[in-house]
Formats: sequence, structure tokens, C-alpha cells
Amino acid sequence: MLEPLEIRCDVSHNVTHDCAFGSQLDVSHRADVVVIGGGVIGAATAWWLEQAGRDVLVLERRSEIGTLTTPNALGTIRTQYGTPTLIEMAQESLDFYRNIEARLGVSHAELAFSNPGYLYLSTDRDHGERLAGALANYQAMGVTSSEYLEEAAIKQRFGFAGDSVAAIFHGDGSFVDPARITGAWASGCESVRFQTDTAVHDLSPIADDGWRLETNHGDIDARQVVIAAGPYTPGLLAQFGVELPVRVTPRYKAFIPDDDPEHAAAPLVINIANGAYWRPVPGGVWLSHANVDDRSLPPAQTITVPPEFLDEAINQIEPVSPRLAETARHAKPSEVKLMGGFQVYPADDAPIIGEVPGTKNLYLNSGHWAGVMLSPASGRLMADVVTGAIAEQDNICRLGRFDDGTAQRHSTNKFGGWG
Repeated sequence: MLEPLEIRCDVSHNVTHDCAFGSQLDVSHRADVVVIGGGVIGAATAWWLEQAGRDVLVLERRSEIGTLTTPNALGTIRTQYGTPTLIEMAQESLDFYRNIEARLGVSHAELAFSNPGYLYLSTDRDHGERLAGALANYQAMGVTSSEYLEEAAIKQRFGFAGDSVAAIFHGDGSFVDPARITGAWASGCESVRFQTDTAVHDLSPIADDGWRLETNHGDIDARQVVIAAGPYTPGLLAQFGVELPVRVTPRYKAFIPDDDPEHAAAPLVINIANGAYWRPVPGGVWLSHANVDDRSLPPAQTITVPPEFLDEAINQIEPVSPRLAETARHAKPSEVKLMGGFQVYPADDAPIIGEVPGTKNLYLNSGHWAGVMLSPASGRLMADVVTGAIAEQDNICRLGRFDDGTAQRHSTNKFGGWG
């Protein structure tokens, strides 16, 4: 049986950080803002809050930042979605990534950033009309980098695509290393303190609309608190009678060694019929499939990849990538690495960002199944909400959208092939 791979994230990852890390909490410390959670979303939120002039302390329950959900991300970026909210956030985020050296002082090479595209494939001729219709909707909402491909064009441009007869190629599709971008957000902070090995057990209001956080290292007071704790966020909000419209689901992927040069130069490849997908990484590919979204799990510090996952992924990707499927079936078990983590899916797929209803100065940045992808826009929006730069009624990601009827529901935004 294949053993799951435990990845530990070195937050520097070839980027230099001068921010303060430690595991001994100074319990007398009082911050303007405490951010609970040191994943990619927590780190991005901290950076944006610092840019807004706030004194920020990040609390992370694990011994290193960015080691629970972030390293299990695929590290892909796109702007092709089925709702204006996600398109707007993705376009802002991609622009940030394209100009990241001017913002965070790190190069594209340091972050393993590239722009090979996304390729949505189907072997079903009946899907052609549906894909063409989806493309028209994307274009109407401002997505200009996608094109419809028929069978001849697919075979000419992508020889690995098997018997695919219809496709959308999304030219904005890009890759970035999830651990490195988390390190870059932290590295870009000049005064933010990142406090590891610190779990928050309870939150309670104190005088002057502030908050007291009970942790395993003692209490700490803050004027404002942002909960960006990934799969642990719903539990932290339960005491306030807030039930987030989200599902915490597993995310699994397998590293397959592969020296096929055509695969190495490929975009992200998706079988639109079933949600199986892969992307090249140094030395091979990451392979996954989306059917695990139906399996809800409680948050935990570790997750075991089920033994049937790899065979499922291989079988589902085979129609659009038969060479890759063959390579995966013959790979040495010792060279195949399995990883498992969590993702949080809101009912309409868009992040939930804003003040917690019924409270003052308590905020959440949650619902990120695409955290690496949307972290620039998500962190910026969270900082705008905390500082009052944006009014609640103008916040497109407010929790209240599920009550006031403005939430836009589309069934397959996570694939971006139908929308």
C-alpha cells in the first residue's frame, strides 16, 4: 500500500523573511489585529493589514505556517468562472501575481510562477455545444483569454489528449508554488509577528469592543480579530450562533513520476466529464479528481488518503490523457507520493469575508477551496473590511448574501468548464 506523504513547509522557500516567528507567546502583548490561522489566507490577510498600517499578530496552531491545507493545494490560478464575483476576484489576484515582484519583492522564478494555461477536455461530442455556450457566457462577463477548440485543433496542439473532441483552452491559467507564495506573503511583512504552536481555544468580548483570546500559552487581547483558520473556522464561530453555509471536504492528490516532455510542457488538464485533473511539476505530475467533494470530514491535523483514490484518479483521467494513465499504472509504488488535506466549499463557491453577524470587531475570511488562487484579492478585501475602507453593503463576499438573495449559485465553478 502507498504511504501518504507528510510535507513540512519551510516558510522561506528561497525567499527571505525578516518577520518574527516564535513559539513562546508574550502574554502581555496586545495587538491591533490578531489573525487566527497561518495558512496562505492568513498570511495574505496579515500582509494587507500591515499595508493599511495595522499592528498584526498571526496565531498558528501548528509548528510552521502554511502546513495544513496550503501544501495540498494544486497551486493553479485562473480567471474563468461562472459568476462575476469569482471572476472579479480572480482577475485582481492574477494581476497581483503578474506584478508580484513590485509588490512583494520576489521574482516569478522564486515562486515557480508560469502561465501554461488550463485545458478543459471532453471525449463526448454532445459536450461541444455546451462548452461553446459556456465560453460565450465567460466572454460576456469579461473573460477574454479563453477559446473553443475542435478535434483537429486539439490533436494538433495537445498530442497527449487521447480521443478528445471538444475543449476550452483558458490562456490565463497559471501555476505557482503554494508553499513559496505563503512564504512570500510572510516575507513581505516587516512588523507582523507569526506565533506558531499556538491554538485558540476560546474567544470572548472585552471592554471597548475588543476581544480576549484564550490560547494554550495564555490569554491575549486584541482590538480586532480575523478568523482565517480554514477548516477550523466553523467551529470557532459556533459559540456565536453562526452556522457557515460551507462544507469541509478532503483534498487528495498523487505525485506521479513522469519524464514525458509533452506532459512537462502541458497546461492544467481537466476531464470535464468527471472532474479528474493533472498538472506538471518538476519530475512528474500532480494527479487528482474532484469526486472527493462528496465526502465531508471534520477538521483534523492529519488526513489519510483512501487506498482507492489513486485508481479512481487514473481511471477518470485516462480518456483525455491515456499516456499519463499508463505511466501512472506502471509507476513504482515507492515513487508515487500521496497527499491529503482539506478545502472549504461555500454554498455558492465564493469566499465568505466580512464581520461576523451579531458581533463587533470580529471578522472571518473563510470558504477558500481556491485559497492560493484568490489570496491576493481575499487578503485585500479582508483588510478593507477591517479598516472600514469598504462598507458592508458593498462587500461582495459578505456572509449576508446568503440571506438577502444576492448569492449566485453555479454548480461547477470549481472546474470552470461549464460555469
